[in-house]
Amino acid sequence: MPFMRLTQKKRQALELEVVPSEARLELTRIIRHRCLVPGGDDDGGIALIRENEYINIANQVIGRPIYVLEGGEWGEYHPAEHAWHHGQRELIMRLPSTPELAEILADYIQRGMMSMKQVNGILSHYNCGFSFENTGGFDEFRVAIEITAEDAIPEVDLSADHPNVRKLVARMDAAFSQKDYAGVLHASASIFETLAKDVIQNPAVNDKTLGSFFAGYKKKSLLPEPILNYMHDVYNNRNKEPLAGHGSLSEPTVSAEDAVVLCEMTKTIVRMERTLAEQKFDFTKVSPVKSAIPSAPSAAATPTAHQAEPPASPGSTSPINE
Repeated sequence: MPFMRLTQKKRQALELEVVPSEARLELTRIIRHRCLVPGGDDDGGIALIRENEYINIANQVIGRPIYVLEGGEWGEYHPAEHAWHHGQRELIMRLPSTPELAEILADYIQRGMMSMKQVNGILSHYNCGFSFENTGGFDEFRVAIEITAEDAIPEVDLSADHPNVRKLVARMDAAFSQKDYAGVLHASASIFETLAKDVIQNPAVNDKTLGSFFAGYKKKSLLPEPILNYMHDVYNNRNKEPLAGHGSLSEPTVSAEDAVVLCEMTKTIVRMERTLAEQKFDFTKVSPVKSAIPSAPSAAATPTAHQAEPPASPGSTSPINE
C-alpha cells in the first residue's frame, strides 16, 4: 500500500520541528525544475499542468480547495492563469506546518514527483528530525516517514544556522522531569532565540544573542506584542537567574509552577509563530483569470476556477511521470 498518512505519534513528534526557510527554498527549486519541459514548451501549457498538480496535492494535505485547471478550445491558457500558478508554486513549500510538509513531500515522492534521495539530502543538510524511506522493497515502492531518534541527536550548537527547535524542546522537557527548573528557563530562552533567528532570516545574527537583534525580530514576527514582550522577559530572566544563564553559588528561584508555565507557553508560541506565518499568505485567493478575461468569447482560453474536488482516479498517471 502506498503512503497514506502520518500516524498520530509521528505527527506529534513533528509539531515542534522547524524546517528552515533555506530548506523550504531548496525544495521549491526542485519543483520549479520538475515543472520545466525539456526541449521547450511553446505555450507553457504542459508546465502549467505540472504546477497545477503540485499545488493541488499540497492543497489536499493543507485542507485548501482544489483548483481545477480547464483550457480553451486549443488547450491554451490565459497569461493570468500562468501568473497565478507561478505564485502558488512559490508558496506550497512555505505555507505548510512541518507535519503537513512531511505529508506533502511523502505524496510527491510516492508519485515520482520528487527524488527521495534528493529530499533526504536536503533534510539531512539542515538537521531536520525526519526523513523518508522505502518500506515496500523492490516490487513495490512505498514511502514512509521516519523520525530521527532523540537519543541519537548530538548536542545543539546555538551558533550554527537553524538549530532544531524540537531538540531544544526535548531538552526542556528533560530538565523539567529532572526538576531542574533553571534548566527549563535556559532551554525556553534558547528556543525563543532559535525561533527568532529562523524568522528574521539574516546571516548577520547567526552568532548573536537574542537581545542584540530582538528589535529586528519584533518587526518581522506576526506574534502579538504582549507575547513578544513575554519572550523578551524570559530571555532577560535567563541571564539573571542563578544556574540558568551563568554559574552561581545562589539557589535558583524558578518554581515548579513557573516551569510548567514556561514549558507550555514555549510550545504554544512555537506553534503560534508557524500558524501566523501560514495565515500571511492565502492559498484560497480567487485566480485573477476571472476578472482578467472578458466575458465575450475569444480565441484566448477562458479557464475557470472550481472549488469542488475532482473525482478520484486511483489508476491515473501523473503528468510528472514520463
